[in-house]
Amino acid sequence: MKVVPLPSEGLRIGRPLPFSVRDGSGAILLARGASIESEKQLELLRSRQIFIDMSEMESVQRAYNGQLDQMLRQDVALGRIADARPAYESLPLPGAPARPAERPLDWPNLQMRLRLLLVDPRGADWVARLRALRDDVLVLAGRNPDRALLRLMYDASNEFQDYSANHSLFVCVLAAMACGQLPGWQAEWADPLTLAALTMNVTFTQMQDELARQAGPLSEIQRDTLRDHPERAAQLLADIGIDDPVWLHAVRHHHSAPSGPLAGRSPEEMIARLIRRADRYAARLSPRKSRPASSATAAAQVALLDEGGHGDEAGQALIRMLGLYPPGVWVKLQCGEIAMVVRRTAVAKEPVVVSLVGRSGMPLAVPALRNTKLPDYAVTGAVAPSQVKVRPNLDLLERA
Repeated sequence: MKVVPLPSEGLRIGRPLPFSVRDGSGAILLARGASIESEKQLELLRSRQIFIDMSEMESVQRAYNGQLDQMLRQDVALGRIADARPAYESLPLPGAPARPAERPLDWPNLQMRLRLLLVDPRGADWVARLRALRDDVLVLAGRNPDRALLRLMYDASNEFQDYSANHSLFVCVLAAMACGQLPGWQAEWADPLTLAALTMNVTFTQMQDELARQAGPLSEIQRDTLRDHPERAAQLLADIGIDDPVWLHAVRHHHSAPSGPLAGRSPEEMIARLIRRADRYAARLSPRKSRPASSATAAAQVALLDEGGHGDEAGQALIRMLGLYPPGVWVKLQCGEIAMVVRRTAVAKEPVVVSLVGRSGMPLAVPALRNTKLPDYAVTGAVAPSQVKVRPNLDLLERA
């Protein structure tokens, strides 16, 4: 697929898009037939460079040319013609809106949808759209959990644009995958768990993005905002009509859920604790302008040990699900190669990996699937993402 830049001036609020809006790699940010719901969402799209499939751009260009031709026929002043912008309203709209199950399910699309929701929590049908997004996230993660982890782990360790939304989505998937490992877990608790994970930073989204790009230390105002944001997030959710006490408690205490045994705890306390550990784990895997991302083993240690340095049951549940070397992380092999993990196995130290860097330190011409059960290809440890200069083709690795 070839994409070309799309002028954002032609985007309008409330009208289904007659084409898909994409990023520079071709990933869908807003699917054909979706609508921009608010001024905040429109501002977000206009703040970045957006693209369109070249085949769809042809119809956009025809509509624009027709618009200019009509202005000429009406003897519109040349100055106004020069300032004209594409009117995407003149393009034919898609047919009936896609049913939820037919929406494009890919991680860039879901990440952008969450971002658009978090910047405008008072928008129309916000809770319904949040639940629809959550359902799509769980469907995509459930289709192939290892593939989901591969994408989200790699994204977390390499990108900090739109950090807040991507982080919350990652924590949601981690918590959803690990919750069944908790003692006495009930299936109905997954609803407030996943919604709390997606919304825990709803009042902190923009500042969290700024902090990820900030090289220096936090200011006093930023520290106060960081400290207070769980309470403010819970209050905002209550203000817009959320009355689920488990959801609100988990958001309010996702930074302060106490450590200790989980047996006998209420659902909201258990959920808040799991979100706290998943939050810490995902944060350590993610780079900031001020520090590089940690290795998988360093992140696992943060999850496994509580604030007092003792074993943490929620963190242990998370790592039992992930393994020591989950998909999407870099590892060093006994032979000196550096590989990316693509699938978990029943043995935590023997994941399926693809070598991308040779023992000489140079990229391999052809990625090589390695059997980590063999002594030469045994995993000797995790490698921090900043130490690897190769950019993998994730589409290819998913087929390994």
